[in-house]
Amino acid sequence: MSRSRPRRLLGVLLLALALTAGCASVPGSSEVTVLRRVGDAAEPSAPPGPMRDAGPLETVRGWVLASGATAERHRAARAFLTPGAAGTWDDGAAPVVVNDQVDTVFTDRPVPVGEAAVRIRATALGVLTPEGVFVAGVRPLEVDVGLVEQNGQWRIATLPTGTIVRRSDLRANTRPVRTWFLDPQRAGPVSDPRYLATTPARSVPTRTVQYLLSGPSESLAGAAVSSLPVGTTLRSDVSTTAEGAAVVDLARTGPLDDPRRREIAQQVSLTLAGIGVTRTRLLVDGEPLLPATPEVDVTETLRGLPLPVARRPDLPADPVVGGPGDTEVPVLVADAGRLRLLSGEPAGGPAGRGTYRAVSASASFEGDVALVAEDGPGGDPAATRTRLLTGTGGSELTASGVEGRSLARPTWTPDGAEVWSVLDGTTVVRAVKQGPGGAVRPVGVDASALAGAGVAPTPGAPGPLSALRISPDGARLALVAGGRVLVAAIARDTTGGARLGSVTALRPEALDQVLDIGWTRTDQLVAVGNRADRPVTLVSVDGLDLESLSTTNLTPPVTAVAARPGRPLVVADQSGTWTLPLDGGSASGGDVWQAVPGFEASTVPAYPG
Repeated sequence: MSRSRPRRLLGVLLLALALTAGCASVPGSSEVTVLRRVGDAAEPSAPPGPMRDAGPLETVRGWVLASGATAERHRAARAFLTPGAAGTWDDGAAPVVVNDQVDTVFTDRPVPVGEAAVRIRATALGVLTPEGVFVAGVRPLEVDVGLVEQNGQWRIATLPTGTIVRRSDLRANTRPVRTWFLDPQRAGPVSDPRYLATTPARSVPTRTVQYLLSGPSESLAGAAVSSLPVGTTLRSDVSTTAEGAAVVDLARTGPLDDPRRREIAQQVSLTLAGIGVTRTRLLVDGEPLLPATPEVDVTETLRGLPLPVARRPDLPADPVVGGPGDTEVPVLVADAGRLRLLSGEPAGGPAGRGTYRAVSASASFEGDVALVAEDGPGGDPAATRTRLLTGTGGSELTASGVEGRSLARPTWTPDGAEVWSVLDGTTVVRAVKQGPGGAVRPVGVDASALAGAGVAPTPGAPGPLSALRISPDGARLALVAGGRVLVAAIARDTTGGARLGSVTALRPEALDQVLDIGWTRTDQLVAVGNRADRPVTLVSVDGLDLESLSTTNLTPPVTAVAARPGRPLVVADQSGTWTLPLDGGSASGGDVWQAVPGFEASTVPAYPG
């Protein structure tokens, strides 16, 4: 593809929307991931050992607090055990990750003098697999351990296999790593989050590549594949040359054709870029993987991707330049039946004039618009019908054939080839683009996996599905179902079929009464809703991390949110429309939401996607 005249994906949209007074965007800058040297992350200090004269409850609690430190086979945690238990304890089982409130109480069973039985009580959030994948599973946890008094000091003598690790301790002793795979059609990279122990620092590159070799996690079954053949190993640990390039020598790959070699180079290069390695010398059995390019640079890897993919802001380096920058990403706002820009100006064409009575809308990165139009007398829900209209921004929109009593705000796949929505709160629908002009036709999607997550409509009542958004890499779908947040993999086959799989409820004990969702990164979502104490919440895609954002100036419920990697959040509440910058997935630039002038309550904003 020629780089001299790059496709200006968003330029089409900006032109179509007739921005007569300049760009309509949220102030800010695009996301930049700083590439650090391997080992820059400081190794955590070892937790303190047992306190002298500590009682049984304090001793057990100290063991839990020390269990997050994995160095030297949990040496810090073994210090709380008797010599016999320390020698036989199996710490290799997948650790159970619990919330930070951990109680230790005596059990009610009698014990001999000089012994104690203590029960650990907490809420389990899930487990961390040997491949570094956090698998969510919220449940009450109660574990009994036995102690004995030796030389006046209490030590644990009997305990279960594995460790119990508080979430904060896990995060303090690990670093998040994104392993990169491919979508089934090989159209673009797909990220899979892992958690890697920070000690020892010198082995971080080796263990990162080993996570990559383990393949996509179950949460991405059908939505991601690896070009690294099953059984591929490292011939030796990853080393670093004097020039700073990582040397990755693979073995047991079997025969590899040229396309597969390039895909392997892409996966390894993007994965190591996330830990600060910008150049990689790739070998197979000691010989260059790509003879013409012995060393792979992440910048060249990005430039080798199709431009629409290379511009994705979720990749582990600056998006490839060309066309309008990310500071010019327009936000479409459905406001009282009209489609407007965040600057307050009307969008181009009939949508901006209110012809369609817009309920919500979303744009693709190719410049097409999907709009939910309301038909029927206003104020009478029983007589109201909604239709999904699509077309080039600024032009007449055409009916897609998708219509019903209600339609959720539409969402586009990253390539702009499909638009998805929810019909009547019960049915996930998608429509495929037919060619230039944005016209689409409905096609089926198998969403039967949602039933296994408890999503079932009640006869005669509105369906439980109220919102959905496709992730920036197109591999996952986030949904709101009965006020809960669900994430599902979008599994695709070679015939163009799509189904939802690996459905996970994210933190159901904390995330409820949710009304809308968005993607701040491929590994993080934002949820907004009815809760006065938590109207805007960030949650990791695996459910491990949860962070409530500021409520200053907001008037819950917060009914809608627009999010995009590296861009400020835009929300609507009962008093207006507001923005808040994000930096690295957390609030930045202060904790006060700023009002967007010219908008009243209950707007529906949307970034492209």
